[in-house]
Amino acid sequence: MPIRTILVALALEDDSKRIADRAIQLAKQHKTQLVAVHVFENPPLHDASLPPLADLVALTGMLEDQYADQLQSLLGAADKPAVTHVEAGKPHEVIERLATSHNADLIVIGPGVAKSLRERVFGSTADRVVRCSPCPVLVVRKETHAPYKRIAVGVDFSEHALAAALWASQLSPMATRELIHVFDIPLEFEQAMLKAGTSQAEINQYRDARAKTARQQVMKAFGEDGQLPKATHVSIIQGDASLTLIRASRRKATDLVALGTQGLNAIAQHLLGSVARKVLTNARCDVLVVPPTAIQDASC
Repeated sequence: MPIRTILVALALEDDSKRIADRAIQLAKQHKTQLVAVHVFENPPLHDASLPPLADLVALTGMLEDQYADQLQSLLGAADKPAVTHVEAGKPHEVIERLATSHNADLIVIGPGVAKSLRERVFGSTADRVVRCSPCPVLVVRKETHAPYKRIAVGVDFSEHALAAALWASQLSPMATRELIHVFDIPLEFEQAMLKAGTSQAEINQYRDARAKTARQQVMKAFGEDGQLPKATHVSIIQGDASLTLIRASRRKATDLVALGTQGLNAIAQHLLGSVARKVLTNARCDVLVVPPTAIQDASC
């Protein structure tokens, strides 16, 4: 799964430089082509305060030239010139279309901020890109010019988790990786066990046995086939998956959290999975989200 093309989506706002810098760093590291895109909204044509249509067309052309210059300026440090696209439209739709047409292997984007009630319900541009993307999406929060050094990967025993782990390794092969598996024993279950006469020591033994079994399953799923580099540590934690990954993102040493997403049905596509969305919203470091479409690429 070599990374050949990186699409970077820039809103040309305050956080654009750190997003561009990360895209440049990855493009240099992987010797890839950068494709830069900026999407702006079309003015409402029914607004009487706006100039005539002919003037709007001219204004749109001027804006496209101006934004293209800004993109080239932000990406000027890249080893080779970026391919730039400036379009009017809905950002997530344009980004998805261009990622597909350019066969992008990775999308780099900022976290964005929900600016309307609709975005607070259905998610920011980053949320929408993540759930509809044809390839992994890297959401950039931190400023840096260096490759990732420590990556936390949220894992279960699915092919989605394996794809996330493999993509994290591909993104930064020299990084130390921590595979984090979270299991949950509901409080109600433990209380029922106590009421049934189970001692606290026996409950602790049950908890330890669950953790031991989970560790064995993780090692079998991720270790025996030799697909992952040796610089990998396994953590088995009882608790809530999203909170555990958010805490991992807030450790000083962690500079990337990676996770895979399940396939979405027609209804669920309107909302990003709860764990992924909570991590995207609250993580303190960069987040790599690997969709089901990347599973086949991860095995190549």
